[in-house]
Amino acid sequence: MVQPASDPRGTNPRKELVREQLIDIAAQLFDSKGYVQTSINDIARAIGLGRSAVYHYFRNKEEILAALVEAEALTPSHQLKDLMTQTGLTPAERLRRAVVDGITRRLSSGSRFILLARLEAQIPEELGPLYNQGRRDIYDFYVRCIAEGISCGEFREVDPKVAAFAVIGMANWTSRWYSPSGARSPAEIGEIIADMALHGLTARDGVVDRNAGVRDALKGLREQVDLLERTLK
Repeated sequence: MVQPASDPRGTNPRKELVREQLIDIAAQLFDSKGYVQTSINDIARAIGLGRSAVYHYFRNKEEILAALVEAEALTPSHQLKDLMTQTGLTPAERLRRAVVDGITRRLSSGSRFILLARLEAQIPEELGPLYNQGRRDIYDFYVRCIAEGISCGEFREVDPKVAAFAVIGMANWTSRWYSPSGARSPAEIGEIIADMALHGLTARDGVVDRNAGVRDALKGLREQVDLLERTLK
């Protein structure tokens, strides 16, 4: 069974840099050529290293894919589990931090997130449970966070599962349109998306008038979308 690649901490900065470059290049080749058709030789040529040099970082391409899965599925789920155990945070504060941190990490990781999403069908069977569990953990975090917010009166009454998918969808979609040359930083975009999510979830004065609430939510979302559209120009 393929295991997640070992933690690179403790190695020198140059080795970590080359390791990350190998993961990026391999992900691009897996996407363009197909995982099965991509060889270690292909990856070595693309980065300008000899095959033996690649083996210094990864024993095979399965380990490279495992590292990609770990970085884009497991690491975020572990971070969210840690966030859920932190005391002194309200559900809204916890959700905001999760959205902002997640978007900042995603938009700072280049094209990895998009490539991994496109590689889902090619992920080897032995890595499938690992990948799916990471995604499930992320979903469970948002469901639990939203449900707790409803229970304590901080969020209005919504279906936590549907709301979780909505928040995750907004956050994930940023990687489709984000440009590093844009006017907003990843963290700033994260704050905007978090504001949009919380605006739709947060109860006003403990009482929600459904018609007025919908109108207020739509008005607020329109303002946020206008801001995002200006950001993209």
